[in-house]
Amino acid sequence: MAAYCLLAIFSHPDDETIVGPLLAKYAHEGHAVHLLVLTAGEKGYRRHVKIPTGAPLAAVRAKELECAAAALGLTGYRLLDFPDQAFTAGYDSPVWKEAVTEVRLEIDRLRPDVLLTWGPEGGTGHPDHRGTHSVVVQAFQHRALLKHYPRKLYYSLFPETEDRLAEDWATGTRVSREFVTTDVDCAAYLPAAREAIGCHRSQFAPEMMERVRTMAGAECGHVLLRLAYSTVAVAGLETDVFEGLGVGIRD
Repeated sequence: MAAYCLLAIFSHPDDETIVGPLLAKYAHEGHAVHLLVLTAGEKGYRRHVKIPTGAPLAAVRAKELECAAAALGLTGYRLLDFPDQAFTAGYDSPVWKEAVTEVRLEIDRLRPDVLLTWGPEGGTGHPDHRGTHSVVVQAFQHRALLKHYPRKLYYSLFPETEDRLAEDWATGTRVSREFVTTDVDCAAYLPAAREAIGCHRSQFAPEMMERVRTMAGAECGHVLLRLAYSTVAVAGLETDVFEGLGVGIRD
């Protein structure tokens, strides 16, 4: 089996829950699976824990991310220290430019075969999610500046559904199923994904924790993605993000 490298890039600790089963699956199968998170989410105050925003909450969320990465079996993860809710300032802001540079450097350092991030709708529509999408795409498209070119770029998504629970989570930002290009069966890795969700206690009250765990398995353990770019021809619905790549970059 070829050994590949996957790099997932999200905004905050707990964002990885949208693809948690997929990350656990590929890590378990022996691939290099890395997670890059742009901000600690220090403004994400929740009444059920009453942790002050700023440095105290950032420290707690960093520990929660460490816990989740271990539960998923990730090869590695990195948490950057960009300010929470800073990606609405625009393309010309120093924070934006620095974030693009950091993403590009991480791509060059890890040399992933596959890159995975938020879609343009940002999953739940959070401004930082939308901003992270744009930051990653901007770095990915700077071909003259990149030293390594990932062979595929995927967007995570909440698919269109009749399920009210999913609608509550992604009102107005659900993606029509005609745009789903990739359906990966990760049912065997739901326990690991749900354990990772349990790490994020500062963000999910007990009743919300169960809703999020239900969301993780809403497609019966299948993770759905949208393929945005590929150097290889893809025909029909994919069942593997490494489909068609042949020899892995690590081989």
